[in-house]
Amino acid sequence: MISIIIPTHNRAHLIGETIESIQNQTYKNWECIIIDDGSTDHTESLIAEYCAADSRIQYYKKPNNFPKGPSAARNYGFKKSKGGYINWFDSDDIMHPEKLETDLKHIQSGEYDFTISQSQFFSESGTPQKKYWNKQLWSDDPINDFIKMKIGWGVNASLWKRSSLNAIGLRFNENLMTADDFLYHIQALEKDLKPIIIKKTLSFLRVHPKRLNDYRVKSPFKLTVNLYLIKKKKQLKLKEQTIDYLNNQFRNQYLNLLKNKKLNLAISFLFKALSNHYKGRLKVSLINFFLIGCIYKLTGYGYKFLE
Repeated sequence: MISIIIPTHNRAHLIGETIESIQNQTYKNWECIIIDDGSTDHTESLIAEYCAADSRIQYYKKPNNFPKGPSAARNYGFKKSKGGYINWFDSDDIMHPEKLETDLKHIQSGEYDFTISQSQFFSESGTPQKKYWNKQLWSDDPINDFIKMKIGWGVNASLWKRSSLNAIGLRFNENLMTADDFLYHIQALEKDLKPIIIKKTLSFLRVHPKRLNDYRVKSPFKLTVNLYLIKKKKQLKLKEQTIDYLNNQFRNQYLNLLKNKKLNLAISFLFKALSNHYKGRLKVSLINFFLIGCIYKLTGYGYKFLE
């Protein structure tokens, strides 16, 4: 059985189409576990109708002692699930009718831990700026290329073997509101989980104004993942070019904190950067930027020096 786990928050206007795309799957032996992360719209009553009509659909409210965000909801859904295979999915996206059947056929064709397929963006209000999640799904150097976004796939794209996830204890980082799936995939590669690549579009990602991807201040979460990667640069066998990429990314995300006047977070990440394996010139730049950020917050002047 395949367990499809969907975190949701105030998506009553969209999640019905997502559920129906799952009900339309050619593979029928699935359960769909929906974890509500504190919705205030009519999500609960809507899902109740689907649950009453289809016993494969289950609805749970995430307990209050879990952190807010999709990571904790996914982890809670995993605990509730029973399938030998797991497909994470988002409550605003659509499955190709043959996704589950295609994934299962491929993952069972050899000693594979997960599948990777293509995801395509769609919009009901025009043409999306980006067509695919990433044109390239795989390479001979997946960790370095994934970090530099030369390859990549979305959280919806993969079917995971439950036993493989349990063997390495892979779970989502519940402290991350965004970038959680990026870190999840890096950790899967770090632990040598083996994918099979499916060169077909099996997921459709909806572009709309309230995508969690557009979370206003994503910098703290991206900086947290960046720190993880730098700390593990030897174990991950990161190349010098990748380390330079991460140093530049840290600089840019740190500047975003200062532009948004998040000084408490800025000083916290400054200390973390100073005590970790970043290059010396970056550390000097961060100190200078922090001082400018203080002036900007106090006086309103200096924004142009944070560009």
